Amino acid sequence: MVKKSLHINKLNSIKRLFWTLLIVVAINYISNVLHFRFDLTSEKKYTLTGNTKLLLKNLKDPVFVEVYLEGNNLPTGIKKLRNETKDLLEEFRILSKGKVEYHFFNIDKIKDEKKKEDFQKTLAQKGLFPTNVQVKSEGGFQEKLVFPGALVKVKGKELPIQILENQIQGPQQSLDNSINFLEYKIANSINKIAKEKPPVVAFVTDKGGPGFIQVSDFVDGLRLQNFQVQKIDISTQALFRQGIDILVIAKPTQRFSEEDKFKIDQYLMHGGKVMWMIDQNIADLDSFKSARSITSVLRDLNLTDILFKYGVRLNNELLLDLYCNPIPLVQEFNGQPQTKFFPWVFNPIIPSQNNHPIIKNLDPVAIEFASSLDTIRTKNINKTILLQSSQYSRLQATPFEIYLEGASIEPAKEMFNRSNIPIGVLLEGIFPSFYGYRITPELQAIAQQEGFKSIEKTSTPTKMIVISDGDICENEVDQNGNPLPLGYYKYTKETFANKTFLINCMEYLIDDFGLIAARNREGKMKLLDTARVKDAKSFWQLINIGLPLLFIFLIGIIYNRRRKAKYAR
Repeated sequence: MVKKSLHINKLNSIKRLFWTLLIVVAINYISNVLHFRFDLTSEKKYTLTGNTKLLLKNLKDPVFVEVYLEGNNLPTGIKKLRNETKDLLEEFRILSKGKVEYHFFNIDKIKDEKKKEDFQKTLAQKGLFPTNVQVKSEGGFQEKLVFPGALVKVKGKELPIQILENQIQGPQQSLDNSINFLEYKIANSINKIAKEKPPVVAFVTDKGGPGFIQVSDFVDGLRLQNFQVQKIDISTQALFRQGIDILVIAKPTQRFSEEDKFKIDQYLMHGGKVMWMIDQNIADLDSFKSARSITSVLRDLNLTDILFKYGVRLNNELLLDLYCNPIPLVQEFNGQPQTKFFPWVFNPIIPSQNNHPIIKNLDPVAIEFASSLDTIRTKNINKTILLQSSQYSRLQATPFEIYLEGASIEPAKEMFNRSNIPIGVLLEGIFPSFYGYRITPELQAIAQQEGFKSIEKTSTPTKMIVISDGDICENEVDQNGNPLPLGYYKYTKETFANKTFLINCMEYLIDDFGLIAARNREGKMKLLDTARVKDAKSFWQLINIGLPLLFIFLIGIIYNRRRKAKYAR
């Protein structure tokens, strides 16, 4: 009888083991086929936006993402960013049904130093730039070179992604912004490189303004982001036959004819996007090389009326701000010349002050001799101020004589009592035609010559950005004729976010998918308090090791007592 009972118990145990294994296998299979996770975070940081999901579901070609956020002995923050990137790419892989594949490459595995150095140079040439981080070693801390970025590859094309944001606002803010922008950066890169035709940006070159060497860093940044950049002479070339997605009018110095304005107006009416960067007043710091003073006067570009029609007025004023870059002046001290720095209120520093995706969490932007602008109430056009002055600013009407030595005189703070003066605005919607119901036969002939049908009422939905400073896109050139980074201020050796801001503007103008909404994510990376961890290290080691052992010991006692009670009868 006892043997029969033991045999039955043995069979029951085998059955339970079989069903347990079957259930485990079934769960693993279902989890591989059906992927889901619950996002319990308050900011929904693990929930992809609807536009990103739509993009991934409609991918036609395979996408491969090679990530370089890997290495030996990485800092905690970089490891956290690596894990977040891996989780996000896994989500992309599943939602795209395997169209998105990824791999994390460890540069430290390249043992040959020459090959490693060559590989790092190749990454830099492709647009992935290294950063130095401090890592813990046996002797304390040492610096380590890491490439916190990735390459997106589709059909032989590559696009770099700089995953780690810059650290002007501090390491913690940099990590927070990096994780917040991660979805947008990867989704936007996939969207651009997956397109058969890259977006085309055309710079108007026949109206004066900076040469290509002065905007070369901006242009290089656009090309790295898969924009196709070209020049156009709107006076002689057919604007509508170039396949242009964004028309850039950067710091023009010559007057626009009615024919020029008609082409721009009709380009906008047909859904074209325009980026205006206008110097309303004539003023240039280089002019002080040949004169003690300069007189800022109005620059007649013949654009006031057309911009007013679209909802913007550029004012005949200069913006002065106490939150500004300094300028060096040579002064005598005890009979010896000395260089001292003084605030130059004509070169304001513009902080990020709103939550629009273009400007959110962006480092300050530097401008020079900008004017103010006003928005005009226009039907069916939504206006968003992107750039505005600090709370310590004022306006100076022009004409106005500017003395370089005036920088050494301390500004009267009571005069700088204005705040949030607009200098950059985004306009979105349906624009009225500047030539509504007044297209002359001469203008109609231009339309026929360029091969487009003139629109006299309103545009299709489109966008434009107007900035009342032409210098915002202009990089300086060193003594050897080499371009310096856009936003770099040579006197303080600080680089402002001009390039990032302008590229964000261009991304937004062509972003018909609405992917840039993912840039509005909020979230803080919860990093461990290293000092507290060190103090409580022994306690938590005891908890992590001791509690599981105690739990297993208690289960064993309970199991043995139940077993004895069952078979003692």
